[in-house]
Amino acid sequence: MDDYQSQLAEWRTLVGTVILSFGDIELITLRCLAHLPTDNIYESVSTLPFGRRVDLITEILQGRANTPNAVTTLIDKLKRAKSLSEYRNVLAHNPLVADIYVHQITGDVVVEHGISSARKKEKSIDLASLKELAGEVEGLASELYMTLGKVIEEVERSERK
Repeated sequence: MDDYQSQLAEWRTLVGTVILSFGDIELITLRCLAHLPTDNIYESVSTLPFGRRVDLITEILQGRANTPNAVTTLIDKLKRAKSLSEYRNVLAHNPLVADIYVHQITGDVVVEHGISSARKKEKSIDLASLKELAGEVEGLASELYMTLGKVIEEVERSERK
C-alpha cells in the first residue's frame, strides 16, 4: 500500500506541474493579446479558446514586415504549447486508472497506472511520459515568459522608429 500511495503522490505532483505550467502559458497568450496587436482587441479575443488564441497571435506576429528572431521563437514555442495542450486536456478531464494484469501461469500481478482519453483512445499518458511532459511544459512556460519580454522590447523599439 505504501508503494501505491507514493506512486499516487508522484502522479499528483506531476499532473499539478503540468496544469499549473499551462496556467502560465494561458496567461502568456493573454499578455500577448494585450501588448502585441496594434489595435485594441483584447476584450473581444481574450475569451477565445487557447488554440484559437495561439493561432491569432501567430497571425498577428507573422503579419509584421520585419520578424525578429524573438518573434519567430515565440511563434514556435506557442505552436509547441498548442500541440502539448491536448495532453493537458487529457490530464484535466480524465481519471488516473490502474490496469491490473495477472500472468496466467505464474499468477504474478502487475499494476500499470495511466490516464487515457475517454474520447481519443490514442491519447494515453503513463508515468514516464508524464515526467517528460511535466519537464517540457514547465521549461516551455519559463522560456515563453523570457521570449515574450524580448518580443515586447523589440516591438516597442520598432514602433519608436
